[in-house]
Amino acid sequence: MSTSTEPWPLTDEQRAIVGLCREFAANEIRPRGREVDERDIESPLDIFRAAAKVGITDFMLPEEYGGGGFTDVVTQCLVQEQMCWGDPGIGNFVCSNGFFADPLLALGTEEQKAEWLRPLAGPNPLYTALATTEPESGSDAASIATTAVRVEGGYAISGQKVWISNAGLADQYVVFAKTDPTRGSSGVTAFLLRKGAEGMTFGEPMRKMGQRAIVCREIFFDEVFVPESDRLGDEGQGFRGLMRTFDISRIVLAAAATGAARAAYEYALAYAREREQFGKPIIEHQAVAFRLADMATRIESAWLLTLHAARRMDAGADATKLAAMAKLQASETAMAVTWGAVQTLGGWGYSREFPVEQWMRDAKLEEIEEGTSDIMRLIISRRL
Repeated sequence: MSTSTEPWPLTDEQRAIVGLCREFAANEIRPRGREVDERDIESPLDIFRAAAKVGITDFMLPEEYGGGGFTDVVTQCLVQEQMCWGDPGIGNFVCSNGFFADPLLALGTEEQKAEWLRPLAGPNPLYTALATTEPESGSDAASIATTAVRVEGGYAISGQKVWISNAGLADQYVVFAKTDPTRGSSGVTAFLLRKGAEGMTFGEPMRKMGQRAIVCREIFFDEVFVPESDRLGDEGQGFRGLMRTFDISRIVLAAAATGAARAAYEYALAYAREREQFGKPIIEHQAVAFRLADMATRIESAWLLTLHAARRMDAGADATKLAAMAKLQASETAMAVTWGAVQTLGGWGYSREFPVEQWMRDAKLEEIEEGTSDIMRLIISRRL
């Protein structure tokens, strides 16, 4: 199962990893989606470990640190689309270490990369988290209030983060804080922390509408000491690293949204071919057929835009506008297509007996995380 559009030939290695992920998504992820959703605040650690054993959790890490070597964004999109076809929340959870790795690869020294990335490779990887969002700082990442004050040998971090995926579960964290609160985005610096650091505590799991496989918590920092050796890049470089991370993650999340949309479309299409009303399958009724046509068209366009943005990113070109376009188009496509799937199933679509109602709840997050649709339109408009 895959989107029909393959705008350029894939390598044998890419075909192999896509095939592996397709099989894993169908056999290991899809059958567990409803169960994980019902558990609400429990991440499926057994699925993560099963994925690690076959190389899915570290495929995006460079080979020199033990990873699969698929560092290009195109391959990451191919994988994410398959995984989130299985289940959006579980798919994003299984691949979550890639989000931690991006700022480390952008800003870290060779010593830091070896120390912090190697534990993510192999059959028993650590869990990770990226801590940016705060109670008063969501889309405006430059306005974060968490501070990192210089002390002997390093920094003391104080503040609060919220909506942090894998917080509490994660063993390793990238935390963004202000080393100079007077300089706006130029005062943001990134730091590496480990779970168990003195003064670092976590809130209770946050109950969410969807994508419940990824548990979010608040993180509180009370003068948490970080040695200077665990600062990522120079002081003030954190925002630059974060923006590059956002460009990559928005493209990859666009692929995730496309996978979720494809799952809902395929389910609705199969239902429409079998469900009969007024003496014929409902797909033969124009209202339903046109809805499915719109769903299919939006998915193909979102997928093409996502791959176009990924290819531009891999070429080293400025991809900020295209990343925002891809994320905007794909996330709103996922919401529209999952709505269409619920509508096509009618009353059964509203029932928890069928997966489309869950996928509709899951899809909503794609319009919010890593920048809302409003912020994506702001980014695009500023670059017109």
